[in-house]
Amino acid sequence: MSSIQPCRPSKLGAMLIAVMLSACASSSPPTVPVIATSPQPTPLPASVSRIDPSASQAWLREVESYLREVDDLLSSATPK
Repeated sequence: MSSIQPCRPSKLGAMLIAVMLSACASSSPPTVPVIATSPQPTPLPASVSRIDPSASQAWLREVESYLREVDDLLSSATPK
């Protein structure tokens, strides 16, 4: 009657290394990298190209003035 003996740690380590090496040796061939093309500019829609920038100048000046006031207030505040 034969008895089953447990594997030694060295045999178990050798088996794990063999499995890892066999997995490395049977790797698939490398795939070809995908080369992307540059984005192409598209023309603006007619509704955007007809925007009159001078119509928003007054609002822009108000916003810039507000931001300057806020910046002045923040720069003169004492930090905690």
